[in-house]
Formats: sequence, structure tokens, C-alpha cells
Amino acid sequence: MKECNIFLRIIEDKYERFLDYQTMDYSDFLSLEQQSLLNGFLRGKEKMGVFLMGGYEDAERKLVCFIPEYIDCKDEDSLKAYFEANEEDSPFMVLSCKVQGNLSKTLSHRDYLGAILGEGIKREKIGDILVREDGADIIVSKDLGEYLEREFHKVGRAYLEVKLKPISQISRVEINREEKTFNIASPRLDNVVAALFSLSRKGAVEAIGRGLVFVNGVEVGKADFGLKGGEKVVLRGKGKAIYLGKVGTSKKGKAYVKALLYK
Repeated sequence: MKECNIFLRIIEDKYERFLDYQTMDYSDFLSLEQQSLLNGFLRGKEKMGVFLMGGYEDAERKLVCFIPEYIDCKDEDSLKAYFEANEEDSPFMVLSCKVQGNLSKTLSHRDYLGAILGEGIKREKIGDILVREDGADIIVSKDLGEYLEREFHKVGRAYLEVKLKPISQISRVEINREEKTFNIASPRLDNVVAALFSLSRKGAVEAIGRGLVFVNGVEVGKADFGLKGGEKVVLRGKGKAIYLGKVGTSKKGKAYVKALLYK
């Protein structure tokens, strides 16, 4: 709880300085848990120049952007367009990594992250890691980009060709989702999480109680929370899905529902 209070105070202090001086500022990259903690603070503040962004559509790790009113960005799309036109102001850079030679298997997200942390880099300086068969695009904070381009050239036994690029040149992000139909007793969160991620209902309840489940970026701790359809559901460490809602009813009275599971 103390760490949560310190984190919130840091963001609030940035916001107060931003209001006083109207200068552009950013937080570090935030986890889903941190973003959830900020939900109340951020509500309605887009109109005042405060945005959550991760560098590309559907990013998980995001930072808080404080954008002065003279830049005239009304929403996330206009801010994205501004950063693409004014790369010097963007807080994001892309570390494009290509594996040299042939490997028996594709390097994983964990491999890249472990190698970066092994360089003494803090996790909050790194955004999402988008893995490809031949390498990865790693979103990093601007103040770290040049260092990593110069020093980060090996993951395990694999050597990398590394190039720093503006966020506008991120490799096309393929979002692969598989439609799934299943039946549940009711659209309670525990029922949906169990069905989506192949858990027992007890396992789903335990995950919710441990703070591992997020709905539309907000941690939800109530197993009986009702879903309406259209929500993004994340089970930390397991995956994410878009819950589409009810599409019919079985003869036994159970609801047929659909979801899009991220692959």
C-alpha cells in the first residue's frame, strides 16, 4: 500500500508541475496494475492534456503523457499524429532487433526482457516487446534508446543487429485473434475467466482475488462482476481476450457467448 501511495504521489506531482508550467512531460512505462491504480486520477483528464499511450494500438505497457494546451491534441489519435510529425517530442523509440544466423527456435519475450534487465535497465524504462520469428521490436523510452542501440547486441547465445527507429517505423503489428464460442451459467467475471483461459471456476475466483484480472485496463476484484459485452479481459500471465457477449441460449438455460482470444 505504501508503494502504491508513493507511485500515485509521483504522478500527481508531475501533474501539478505540468499545470503550473505547461511543459511536456512523461511518466515511465506503467504495468496494468499501475494503470489500474491511476484509473480514478485519469478520468476526464484527456481534456486537460493527460493521456495514456503505449506507442501502438493495443499496447499493454503505457506511459502517462502530459501535453500542454498549445499543442492542441484532443484525443489519442491526434497525439499519435503529432508525435509522428514531431519525432523529437515523442517519448517512444523502437529498438529494432534482428537475429544474426539461424536459431533452432524463436527467441521469446522472456529472453529479450531478461537480456535487457541483465544490462541493469529498470523494467519501467521498457514498453512492449513485439517478438517476430527473426527478431523483435522493443519499445523503449527515448532517453535509453541510444544506449541500447550501442550496447545491446546479444540475447543468450544469439547475436543481434540492432537499429534505433522512430515509433512511426514500428513493424506492422499483426493482432491475431481467434473467435471462440462457449456456454456459461451467467456472464459473471469468474465464469467468463474460467471459460476463456481454461481454468476451473475455483481457479478463476482465486486469480480474481489475487488481483490478476483486468477489465478494460482496470483491476476487478469481485468474482460476481457482470460483463455486458465488448470488454477487454486480461488474466495476467495467461492471456487476453475481447468478450463479445451473449449470442444465444442452450436448452438447459445456459448462455452461449462469444469472445476473441488473442493468440
